[in-house]
Amino acid sequence: MSMKTDIKTEIAMLLLKKGWTREKLVKEMGSRLNKKYSSSNLGNKLRLETIPYREIKLIADILGYDIEFVDRDKK
Repeated sequence: MSMKTDIKTEIAMLLLKKGWTREKLVKEMGSRLNKKYSSSNLGNKLRLETIPYREIKLIADILGYDIEFVDRDKK
């Protein structure tokens, strides 16, 4: 994903690739976080780009992705 792509678009693209809806993701997040989590809550965090990194890691885990930092100087 490019640096110009916002987190909302990146998550939407990942959901599409996996065939998931945001509602399905939210339900799984709520289950794993053991708290009420709504689609509008996630939507607001993504739109405002205020989603915590721990929730980004959780989304990646739920969807079967790893987050990796790659040293661009070593490519």
